[in-house]
Amino acid sequence: MNKVIVILELTDTGYSAYVPELPITCTAGSDLNEIEVNMREAIALHIEGMELYKEEIPTKFMTNFIFDFHLDIQDFFQLFKPVKQSVIAQRAGINPSLLRQYARGIKHPSLVQAKKIEKAIHQLGRELLRIQLL
Repeated sequence: MNKVIVILELTDTGYSAYVPELPITCTAGSDLNEIEVNMREAIALHIEGMELYKEEIPTKFMTNFIFDFHLDIQDFFQLFKPVKQSVIAQRAGINPSLLRQYARGIKHPSLVQAKKIEKAIHQLGRELLRIQLL
């Protein structure tokens, strides 16, 4: 199944989102579920317009696809304030002070650092999914 990258940006009311492969396709929503519904509708409308004007449609949009959501590190920590940055830093093997600078937008991580942080967040998420509350 094809993956479509969706860039998320935090807003005062939720998210705004866009698809880099279809430049004018954008939407907003209060959560990821709403973003997904709205984005599918926005893509369908965009494709309709491309068909109308006889533009070439990327093949991935002609079949079933899933979204691959991307969120800036600073926005992630703004959205998930309860997540302790020091825990993520420890799991990622990054200096906590440096991670706080990334979270505040003072510094920007290299791709290698960003992947370490992403891996630590995903690992924590998988662990949380295994927990059943009593």
